[in-house]
Amino acid sequence: MRPYVIVTPSWCPSAGVRVLHELCHELRSQGLEAYLLITRDMSNGTAPLVNPAFHTPVINGAMEAQWPRLQQEAITICPDSATPNEMGAKRVVRYVLGKEVPQPHDNPREFRVYWSRAYPAQRRGDHRVLYLQPVDLGLFNDLNRPAPTQDMLWIGKGGRYVGPDVPQGPQVVRLTYEWPATRPALAAELRKTRYLYTYDTLSSTNLEAILCGGIVILKTMKYHAWDWTRRDIEATETGSGGYAFDETPYEIERAWATRGELVENIRHHKAMFRQHLWEFVQASQRHFRTGTSS
Repeated sequence: MRPYVIVTPSWCPSAGVRVLHELCHELRSQGLEAYLLITRDMSNGTAPLVNPAFHTPVINGAMEAQWPRLQQEAITICPDSATPNEMGAKRVVRYVLGKEVPQPHDNPREFRVYWSRAYPAQRRGDHRVLYLQPVDLGLFNDLNRPAPTQDMLWIGKGGRYVGPDVPQGPQVVRLTYEWPATRPALAAELRKTRYLYTYDTLSSTNLEAILCGGIVILKTMKYHAWDWTRRDIEATETGSGGYAFDETPYEIERAWATRGELVENIRHHKAMFRQHLWEFVQASQRHFRTGTSS
């Protein structure tokens, strides 16, 4: 089988980056040759480039020795924000990690796969999807959840909070992209939380809050400058369970009543991931079997 090279920034809290690193780890776990190519150090040298719990070898230091072979043989997996032509990749899988925005320079010969069935610009139902949910269920869950003592306000990446309307609750904790510093610390805070008021519509932090026993109150329906709708969220693999689309008693009650549906959806897709990964491997290997370059 052809090896895989996955183009990604270094390990960081961003869900998209965590997806790419975990994808490499899962490919290696299936006995396949797979490597990371790090494009940017997200910590500026203050943290490891990779998750030490994963098996994700980095080829940056051996590019001169390894890239001539890999350029000819490998399948290069790039997120939709990357430009693989800069490195001369011959066979490209475009992993679309956000809502699709078609570009005039899109290469029709690339193998295109979507992180979510809600992401294609035209949802025909026949798109290739590889839904890798990076949330750690062993950490983010409602086991031994205490009585909630706080509400939280999730600003999201880039500080998109623009309103003065701070919610009223037992205690309001403003959650920024940098805080808490560790994943266990975040899980501990979320497990004490009743409502997570969020300005980051599709953030994985929203899912983590619901898994930890709270509900999410959406304060905006924009995500990365894109307008989303309730139907868009309902079209995702997790659905809209646990989300309140308004602060009305009806919406909050509906969110509490449907929270378990989202939890079960995440468990299902976690359990099914390796089967879907192998289907992706077979399809991508078959696509490039004839030596077709992209």
